[in-house]
Amino acid sequence: MSRRWDLELKRYEEFIGSLNLAKYAHLRRIKTVEQDLPKPLLPLDLFYRHYWETTDFKDFDEIFRMYWSERLNPHIYEFIRKYFYGCSLQFVEEGFKARLYRIWMSILTQFHFQYLWNASFSEKLTSTAELDAMGIDALLALDGTRVAIQIKKVSYRREASSRRFTQRQRKYADIMVEVPYLVVDEGELEHKLESSRVREETKEKYRRILAAFRKNFRKLPNGFVVFREGYLRKVREIILRRVSESAAGEKIPYREFLDL
Repeated sequence: MSRRWDLELKRYEEFIGSLNLAKYAHLRRIKTVEQDLPKPLLPLDLFYRHYWETTDFKDFDEIFRMYWSERLNPHIYEFIRKYFYGCSLQFVEEGFKARLYRIWMSILTQFHFQYLWNASFSEKLTSTAELDAMGIDALLALDGTRVAIQIKKVSYRREASSRRFTQRQRKYADIMVEVPYLVVDEGELEHKLESSRVREETKEKYRRILAAFRKNFRKLPNGFVVFREGYLRKVREIILRRVSESAAGEKIPYREFLDL
């Protein structure tokens, strides 16, 4: 049975727009569990199960309770013995909650791109937790060319780190595409534009960033930032052009989609 991507997109946007993000603001400051998580502790399978493979959407508190219950014995206990011996279980749980919240927000953003793409275009994205763990957020087949999509968070404050198109990824894809998701504090930039202490050259840069953000993204009433369809159409046009140019083996960097 084929999926009704238009209806699923509508329901997904209603879900992410209903989230109380302010409730979790304190978790952004907690960074106690920063180690690489072993495969049994990665939450990707849980996230894919509830937000992509089905539309059984859960809020963060519920999804974290499920994760903690499923992974506590033996995997989290083993992790505690290795990195947090002597710490209280409550302390470790709070650290995991903050770590998973950051992953959760990132993957909800990624899934919005995927829902919007599949609702907008005939060429459908496929996505799995296994591919995601390898750095491939989604796959697209175009004229026999396998295109890997990475949603790349880009901040105006600092340059985004570069990711390689690895040999392992090349087994599944012919082209790697970095699609930028621009992270902007509009209030902060508007304040800088009004400041007499900021040079005009810098203000012009901030104006370009704000214009790019508002053209390609939109903010839901609760503050969640999502993609605009016009931005995805631009991404699709660039990908189609590069595929026609036989760009196999290449990585299309995020700068080709957003000129900041």
